Amino acid sequence: MNHDALTTTASSLKQAASTKSPPKIFAGVDGFTDEIIRVVDKRHSVESFHPIATITEYAKRIAGAAGKSTNIEFVVTQIKAGGNGPLMSEAFGRLGGQVRYVGAVGWPDVHELFQGMEKYGPITPVAPPAITLATEFDDGKIMHGKHEALRQLTWENIVERSGGIDAIDGFLKEADLVAIVNWTMVPFLNDVLAGILDRVNGLGNKAPSWYFFDLCDPEKRTHEDLVQALEIMAKFEGSGRRVVLGLNEKESTEVCSALKLEPGEANEDGLLERAERIARHLSMGEVMIHPTRMAVAWSLGDDESTVSTGKHEGPFCPSPKLTTGAGDHFNGGYMFARLLGLTPQEAIITGKSVSGFYVREGRGPSVEEVLVFIDRWKSGVLDPWKPVT
Repeated sequence: MNHDALTTTASSLKQAASTKSPPKIFAGVDGFTDEIIRVVDKRHSVESFHPIATITEYAKRIAGAAGKSTNIEFVVTQIKAGGNGPLMSEAFGRLGGQVRYVGAVGWPDVHELFQGMEKYGPITPVAPPAITLATEFDDGKIMHGKHEALRQLTWENIVERSGGIDAIDGFLKEADLVAIVNWTMVPFLNDVLAGILDRVNGLGNKAPSWYFFDLCDPEKRTHEDLVQALEIMAKFEGSGRRVVLGLNEKESTEVCSALKLEPGEANEDGLLERAERIARHLSMGEVMIHPTRMAVAWSLGDDESTVSTGKHEGPFCPSPKLTTGAGDHFNGGYMFARLLGLTPQEAIITGKSVSGFYVREGRGPSVEEVLVFIDRWKSGVLDPWKPVT
């Protein structure tokens, strides 16, 4: 643990959040209703059961049914608004940012589960939400998806159902950050990205300064599709425009495979080299990689002659209350910090604090709660977790 880095981050975040205008995000385009599920191992009564603890144990249970059959019982512990875009936006909004969300949050009206997002800014419904059955375990989660609704997320529908191309231009002009996420599950997202890029290029100095992209586990998509998407994303980089590509560890290895790059080692220094390799190959200004145990970021300076990097471990949570959406909360915290002018190192610690709070508390934190979290982290008293009041 780097105590000095934690102290510096807390000071920078407190100062920036109290003196700078709230950053504005234009985000999209996915949306899901998430059913958070535990899988029954042994049921003791109508109300009581022992869950299967790990994915390995779950895999053994399923493998044991090969050539036979078995019964798997799901217990829904929570139904909530989900999707990479909505969860990242909610994290951004809870920190104090202003949100404009466009996407699969209902049609023709905003779905009731997403109406709470309206306290962070306007919500534009374009399609019904897809459905995720998120089976959670102590060592990870398995996301079972029903994605048919996402086929409605075409560029034509987004423009028409948002009120026309002038409305899209207005959304872009008022934003500091454009965040378009979940490329893997949205089948026509390359066309959507190309459409937004065309509008951004036409706005000149009125275009947003920051662009964030997240792939969301591209294993099931072809390398050709992935390379095409990355090349479109890279084209948002330009004079006065910065692209940030956010990847978890698995996604970063798949990007390296698609781009025919050597992934290198999976330790901190190896991941930092991987981030630089990806960024330089794509001519992107910033690549951030965030495994659950740590995070790294490589960023090119505005004059392209300086480089900023960041890396930090932890904070590990032994008994998470909720893990679905942790990465999205990290992304929201990271980009909120970057828009306030914090360094990549400080943004990593902010993002880790936001996601660390989320998995312990089951919701995203305010800036004040992030500062409490960092203080507990620095003091080594995060767990057992005590609710912040």
